[in-house]
Amino acid sequence: MIGDSFVRPLEDDWRETLDRIARRRRWPTSRDVERLAERVAALSRAYNDPARSRAPLSEAGAARLAFSFVRDVPKGAAAVRELVATGAVDPGDGETWRVLDVGAGLGAMTWGVVRALRAAGRTHRIHATWLDEDGEALRLGSEIVRERALDLQVRGVAGPVDDARGLGRFDLVIVGDTLTEIGVALPEEARTLAHVEILRRMLDRHVDDRGALIVVEPALRDRTRRLHRVRDALTQRGFSVFAPCLHSAPCPALARESDWCHEDLTVDLPDWLSPIARAAGLRRQGLTFSYLVLKRSGVGLAAAMQPLWTGARLRVVSDRRVSKGKCEAFLCGEFHSAASAPVVARARVARLDRDRTTANEAWDELRRGDVIEIDPSPDVDRPRVLRATAVRSFEVPR
Repeated sequence: MIGDSFVRPLEDDWRETLDRIARRRRWPTSRDVERLAERVAALSRAYNDPARSRAPLSEAGAARLAFSFVRDVPKGAAAVRELVATGAVDPGDGETWRVLDVGAGLGAMTWGVVRALRAAGRTHRIHATWLDEDGEALRLGSEIVRERALDLQVRGVAGPVDDARGLGRFDLVIVGDTLTEIGVALPEEARTLAHVEILRRMLDRHVDDRGALIVVEPALRDRTRRLHRVRDALTQRGFSVFAPCLHSAPCPALARESDWCHEDLTVDLPDWLSPIARAAGLRRQGLTFSYLVLKRSGVGLAAAMQPLWTGARLRVVSDRRVSKGKCEAFLCGEFHSAASAPVVARARVARLDRDRTTANEAWDELRRGDVIEIDPSPDVDRPRVLRATAVRSFEVPR
């Protein structure tokens, strides 16, 4: 693990940067709580309206600069952290990460990549190509880069986000909160197929053989379940899932309409944005999002973290639930089945308090997103951690 600094809120000096840019455009700053909160609330309504595809800078610039950018940078770092920590993406020249940020907007996802690399002690240069239909947003993003005076080279390309022809291949392609804006008027099945085709083209045309594609979406049930269906379609076409899944089998969360998997990290908004969030009626604690990391081929996260497994490879996909006499969590991965070969499933696994031992005490510290080994594997028909069961938690960067 690379400590709690891997995914963290923007530091206080960012406030001065963003406020300075806002003042130049005569927008409310983080000090103008009431005016800015009104615009942030309006932006939130737009993002959650299924009939709207996006909130252009001309309508929502102040809220996107002062609030959405600040909230989204840690999402980019969180989505790429496992690739960075395991070294699963290796720049072709060993020195420069070539990044394509699709639907880049102000470049928040790219900044997340920058921060993840720096947290891991990587000194690679970053050459980012930002693709977005909103040229004004790209110009504002470039202004942020100039203000921060970082060794980050950015090329802005104004054009359709679903067509990146001619832009070349990259070590990392990141599609952040962008699929949710595409195909809004289409029926659900057609919209899913459109998303599959967009990502397939990106993987075929723009992801280097050693690279990866990352999709980040809101942690909403309908949008996340659509991402699960997109995942299944792409694995059927031969692409590899690196994370968050530990397998390439059909997504077990799709078996029940009420299930979906998302991240919920203990990363809050910076203190200076908390008053705006409260005034806008938005949460200020925690970082929620859904994500998917795909590669053209190669091993997944489990093998990249620890090749010598003896038990079941499972990921925690819920918060830990403590009740009288037991502790439970939903796990996803390959379970033992008495009636057949091992089966990939999403199951609610329990450990009774009376079965707590030194071997399984790691169960007491489970967090959503953890990767664990349980030996022997729980039986999918009666998933329990028993006294003789060993539980080991592997280090996922946070």
